[in-house]
Amino acid sequence: MRSWLRIGTVGAGVLAMLGSSLLAERASAQATERLRVLVTRLEPIDDADKDFGKDLAEELRDLINQLPTHQPVDEDEVEDAAKRYDLEYEELNCIQALQLAGQIRASLVFCGAVTENEDERTFSLSNVQFAAPGGVSFGIEDKTWGRDDSELAAQDIARSFDDFVTQSRHATFCGEDFESQNWEGAMTNCTQALEMNPGDTRVRFVYANVLHGMERLEEAYAETERVMEEDPLHEAALQLAGYLAAQLGDDDAARQHYENYLQLNPGNAQVRMRVAYDLAQAGDPEGAMLLIEGGLELEGDNVDLLLQHAGFATAAAQELVAAAEPGAPVSIEAAGFYQKAQASFQAAYEVRGVEMEVAHLRQMIATFSQLEQIAEAVEITERILETHADEAQFWSDYANILRKADRVDEAIVALNEGVARDPDMANVKVRQGTWLVELGREEEALPYLEEAVENGERTGDEAARIFFAQGVNGGINANPPDLAYGLRLILLAKTFEGELSEGQAAEIDFWHGYALYQQATEEETPQTLQTAQRTLPKFQQAARLFALPRVGAYAQQRDINVQQFRDATQQYIEIQEAIIQRGR
Repeated sequence: MRSWLRIGTVGAGVLAMLGSSLLAERASAQATERLRVLVTRLEPIDDADKDFGKDLAEELRDLINQLPTHQPVDEDEVEDAAKRYDLEYEELNCIQALQLAGQIRASLVFCGAVTENEDERTFSLSNVQFAAPGGVSFGIEDKTWGRDDSELAAQDIARSFDDFVTQSRHATFCGEDFESQNWEGAMTNCTQALEMNPGDTRVRFVYANVLHGMERLEEAYAETERVMEEDPLHEAALQLAGYLAAQLGDDDAARQHYENYLQLNPGNAQVRMRVAYDLAQAGDPEGAMLLIEGGLELEGDNVDLLLQHAGFATAAAQELVAAAEPGAPVSIEAAGFYQKAQASFQAAYEVRGVEMEVAHLRQMIATFSQLEQIAEAVEITERILETHADEAQFWSDYANILRKADRVDEAIVALNEGVARDPDMANVKVRQGTWLVELGREEEALPYLEEAVENGERTGDEAARIFFAQGVNGGINANPPDLAYGLRLILLAKTFEGELSEGQAAEIDFWHGYALYQQATEEETPQTLQTAQRTLPKFQQAARLFALPRVGAYAQQRDINVQQFRDATQQYIEIQEAIIQRGR
């Protein structure tokens, strides 16, 4: 079940935001327990005659007492409670009445003010309302009544009370329907509650959450802004507004909403971290980083803040790297984020040391690597290994950094150290083999890649392709081509022939034939007996490869005219054979 205030970022449940009295009203209908209503005599303004307020209160109590769901608090009980708290019972204002209600278990309060007009025959009611302690209020239109109209006034107010009860019921159902994700019911009840009481910010906040739940983000944001217009200190609305603004792509507005919220809790690091996390989840890790920086200005040595700041800075950098062109260098802005992350990780490490979590230590190492600070990365990793030598992950990280430093033999040893601590460490042999291939030490790489296939790290296709791709890109298609190198790596790729799929074998065979053909055509140019004897076997082997059905299928898939190669190869074969025959 969805929590009301966890829609964006929030804490306590929204049902509670509606006020316990409203929720109890529905429960009372089921349990036949009537809610208690404290009815005041209204606060007399400028020595107004108190009899009108007294008579109106008596009439209203009688009318409320006829309801099956509510009952008035006995006047004597209210008067005794007022005396206990040194309050003047006959002149209770709304604030005092609401405070008193909490002491005598009254769920609702009727209060307001009455003024006796100059004609001494009429009374004007102002700021009259029904209100729940700590909850919503329902205002009643200001009216003027005759001295003898207290009964009519009470009847009119009772009708307003009925509206209030109805509005409260819609508000309660609005919340419960949202809680159960009954969107249609929630929309109906929320809008009806707001039509009856547009100033009910609690219901409006629930309505904003309903709209968000229905993914109507722009409308949800607009409703949340209306809540904040009425109540600029509405903490949950400030958080939800920040979350929605971030989801709508307005990072500046999102950050401002969150900043406004944090001004209410400037020194609470836990609140700040929770809010920053929500902002990052909404898609703005940079904004989350900036929020945490505000906390670090207050608590520069707070390790939790430092680690979260480092995490958000890393995420912001990674976001920029992912958006850049593949293979592009790290931008100045991304590097700045990585540097911030690095500084915070190091500051946390200096405090927490060996107790720092493995994940954070590895992220710290990664920032050095991302910034191409390889010597520093080696140094910090060796320092960590002094205390975490049993952690295979650090040996893996160390190996990667040593490879970046062109210290491949040491990198291979480091991976072996990792395997000694964790025999299930992934992709060890393939990494070792690939590094050796990249350095031109292909024959040394072969046993590693064969073992990678044997232990299931890679398929035969994947292992062969390491040699094959290097042979084609670094040899056959290089500028200038190095056909001998390309052929040597293709032959190493064919070491895995028994493990190859038909498609991979066909691709390797085609390029094998193509490389032989190109090499032979370069060598046969003098057309001497010696060149003919040397190139004829190559042309013949190329012809056999081009003639394979699977090579033909591969060429057709790639739109290659393999027949041209077959014909040309056959012509070269005939030429070399003629030269050899003539030479003999």
